[in-house]
Amino acid sequence: MVFNDTDGLYTYTFEAEKKDDCPACSQRPQTLTFPEDVTLKSVIDFLMESPAYQMKAPGLTTMIDGKNKTLYMQSVKSIEERTKQNLPKKLKDIGLIDGQEVVVADGTTPKPLICRIHFSSGME
Repeated sequence: MVFNDTDGLYTYTFEAEKKDDCPACSQRPQTLTFPEDVTLKSVIDFLMESPAYQMKAPGLTTMIDGKNKTLYMQSVKSIEERTKQNLPKKLKDIGLIDGQEVVVADGTTPKPLICRIHFSSGME
């Protein structure tokens, strides 16, 4: 609505639209595909450098054997100290399998993103 004290009042309506696969407001898992030998550091770099995500300090957690496991979290120094040894490890060595969901939290998104990790074999 626009109000101008000398000319009057102008209003209009529009239909708000929402993308069904919006990473910020939908809880649909985002599919990420990486080579089988990808390291956790490479995944974090991708999330920071990708135009689609543009994260600043992503923290990653997942469920392994029914337990919540923090893969890496930079924002809390005590947790970063304990999880930084995971950075050079391959995702498979950490315990992730093809199709596993990873929760990614970052200050740039209002809600944590759920990412489904897939491994590609060879060049695709």
